[in-house]
Amino acid sequence: MARAASTGHRIGESIRHGDAPPGTLGTRSGDRLAAAAGLVGIRRVSRDRVAPECGADDLASGIRRGVGRAPRRKADRVDSTMRPVSARPRRGDCQLPAVPVPDWSGLAAASLSPDRVRHLLEEWQRLPSVAAWLGTVRPAAARALVAVIGASEHFSGMLRRNPAWLASCFSRESLAAPRPRDALRREAARFLDDALAQANHAGAFRELRQLRQREHLRIAARDLSRAATLEETARQLSDVADICLAGALRLVRARIASIHGEPWEETGDGGWRPTSFCILGLGKLGGQELNYSSDVDVMLVYGDEGRVFRDPPVAGREPPPGGIANHQFFRRLAEALVAEVSDPAPEGQLFRIDLRLRPEGNTGPLARSLDSHETYYAQWGQTWERLMLIKARPVAGDRQLAADFLEMIQPFRYPRSLGERLLEEIATTKHRLETEKAEGDALRDVKRGRGGIREIEFVVQSLQLLNGGRQPFLQNTGTLPTLEKLAEYGLLTPGEAHELAEAYRFWRDVEHRLQIENYRQTHAVPESAAGRERLARLLGFRKTAEFDARRELHRTHVRAGYDKFLGHRPRPAAEPGLPADFDTDAAAWRTLLAAHGFEEPARALRIVRGFV
Repeated sequence: MARAASTGHRIGESIRHGDAPPGTLGTRSGDRLAAAAGLVGIRRVSRDRVAPECGADDLASGIRRGVGRAPRRKADRVDSTMRPVSARPRRGDCQLPAVPVPDWSGLAAASLSPDRVRHLLEEWQRLPSVAAWLGTVRPAAARALVAVIGASEHFSGMLRRNPAWLASCFSRESLAAPRPRDALRREAARFLDDALAQANHAGAFRELRQLRQREHLRIAARDLSRAATLEETARQLSDVADICLAGALRLVRARIASIHGEPWEETGDGGWRPTSFCILGLGKLGGQELNYSSDVDVMLVYGDEGRVFRDPPVAGREPPPGGIANHQFFRRLAEALVAEVSDPAPEGQLFRIDLRLRPEGNTGPLARSLDSHETYYAQWGQTWERLMLIKARPVAGDRQLAADFLEMIQPFRYPRSLGERLLEEIATTKHRLETEKAEGDALRDVKRGRGGIREIEFVVQSLQLLNGGRQPFLQNTGTLPTLEKLAEYGLLTPGEAHELAEAYRFWRDVEHRLQIENYRQTHAVPESAAGRERLARLLGFRKTAEFDARRELHRTHVRAGYDKFLGHRPRPAAEPGLPADFDTDAAAWRTLLAAHGFEEPARALRIVRGFV
């Protein structure tokens, strides 16, 4: 029958390529397919779905044609992940490789969470399409899947709710290489464009949250199967955050503009131009070094003050009646953006968004104009803010405005001349870092503990602050690339840079494994022996003692570099009768100023700091 031969031909081509998608051949009839396979010498085939009227002889003929399309030199090759079926194929037949069925029982038993893996596999065996995929999946994908389920209750629940994601997240292409940023941007743009055309903002946010969840799963599959480097994993997580924040900004701005109109600012020649807006990433987002469960530290900037109009104003004419001021528009935009990004929706939260690094912290406006930022940093900017702004990077919104912001803060974050006061402020910042409360204790906290991530970052950013104004090649947002440059320019020895880089990679890998289980923002190595054993296995160590020894080695190297660079410069002496430090004793300063009659002690404190 023509249909049987055609079906057999498709089966043959799929066998030749070794990647037949399950459930694509019609009604289930495994015995007919097995009989047809036997006629062409195939020992074992997947029990796929075959049309009931397909005869074995016709299927066999089609299979031979499908397999035989390959040139002989290719047909004779056997993929390393397959095994030959027959050492002596009959005349006219090709030697056909068969994809081995994964040993799911053995993989489950060897996993970190055998019961969790077995239960989920049993559930999927009751779903025909998923069961068919499990029967044809390649060994590398099977190992990656079991690694993800065993390591993460969070991702196990996600897969249980979305089994359709298996094929895309564990495909050969997904595991082989990072997904290009442009491909991710195009996918988001497609559904955002459709949603904006229909004013379906709620639907677009659902799609955006699902995109974030699915991409994190794909990234974890490469990470946990050791197909990705730390740099690739952190960069991919940061790319996803960039795309999601850009999409959220598009949606929120369109909604706010539909209510109030668009913001405009006057030009020097009496004309008008639209007021731009941008999101700048700071911290790990700015350095493209995100964790799985990182907050995203951002700063929100708009162009200039002005008015909001429903109809565009025209140069030389009386502007139409204005609505709210620009600062009101962007405050509402910022509030809506934070609410949507932080919303714990059924599809999952996009991100925890953190704006505390903005000027004036929690007491300052959520969004400021470019001029307002310039005034703040010129008059009241502190050393910790110089260090923080080294990580600043455009994330979403108007790129020209972001470039203008970075140009404006350039002399502040990379001063060309240094005074004794700056060195004293670095010493004060170091003291505050050392007294910051660690999670659990200083030896278990990989971020804030002794010899941990914060100390590496502080060494790197302090060297950038002290030397970046004279060495432009040190002006980099990433920790690992900057360590290479610090060694290249002789500010660290190659050995010191290597030790800090290896320690950074190790601690960040530990941090990822700690967070991936339940997607909690934790940084503490478990105190229990069982918890440390599980973490050690997840990191590839055979014994907990090996993991503990590696921790101690890296902690020692980092602490030595930290002490060597910063030394023991004494902190500035406090004035008699005054609190010792503006940062750690801020509450005492505000109380003191209030007692002396200042009506706004927080504002007064900022002014006092500017003169000290």
